[in-house]
Amino acid sequence: MHANLTPGFALEIKQNLFLVISAAVYWILAVLNPWDLFGDASEAVYYIQNLAWLVFVLIHGSRRYGWDNLFVFFTIAFLISWSSESASIATGYPFGNYHYSDLLGPKIGTVPMAIMPAYFVSGYLAWTMSTVLLGNLGTGMQKRNRLLVPLVASFIMVMWDFCLDPIRSTIDGAWIWEDGGAYHGVPISNFVGWYLTSFLIFQVFSWYLHRSSRNERVGQTRIYWYLASAMYLGTAVEFLLDPFFQTTNLGIYWSVFLGCMCTMLPTSLLYFIFVNRADHDCL
Repeated sequence: MHANLTPGFALEIKQNLFLVISAAVYWILAVLNPWDLFGDASEAVYYIQNLAWLVFVLIHGSRRYGWDNLFVFFTIAFLISWSSESASIATGYPFGNYHYSDLLGPKIGTVPMAIMPAYFVSGYLAWTMSTVLLGNLGTGMQKRNRLLVPLVASFIMVMWDFCLDPIRSTIDGAWIWEDGGAYHGVPISNFVGWYLTSFLIFQVFSWYLHRSSRNERVGQTRIYWYLASAMYLGTAVEFLLDPFFQTTNLGIYWSVFLGCMCTMLPTSLLYFIFVNRADHDCL
């Protein structure tokens, strides 16, 4: 059964209107940002875009898991990411030797407050995509997927950081790699650390869902599931557009573009195809 522009499809859009709006806001700002149209308002646009990202995850996640389980996921992501980042800044493990500049604002200890919510929102999208790709579409966690979902979700998280890190660190200077690294100034240990940290977040949540939640059918529309991939792909828009608008650091921007084309883009398309081909009774 395939989605098409029928009255039923229009009804699905209406049922998911707030998700569609938040995704549209994020996408529009992501597409316009490389044009440098916002001038002095660019900082405000950045916060609006990230607010749309957060709103999307809160609505999408609460409809699948409920506010209580979503809060558990947020708490797990917050505590583990803060602990892992703090440990690495202090000792060099697991990510490598680095420190944050003041670009990301106030900090909790040595870690900017913005970092932990970023793990939550990006982690939720990676988690959702992995559960769908593995056929775990309910409100709980199937026994056979308790390990597989965290393994796959962590790879999807690392795909995002693989594209993000050279731009945010080497070019923007939001964080500084003190010893440099092989991937445009980013050490390979960073991606190992990202995988391990993400895996721990997802594994704890997987264990929690398996122990505490019945794996009941979610009963959401196909559009609801499509939008998770659309939002994940939205986070890749800047990586795909930057090389066509920037005039410096083109080696990094084109490298990130190619990396995104080989990771985030095909993963999003694979997810989209899976949802499109899935039997409606399974969604």
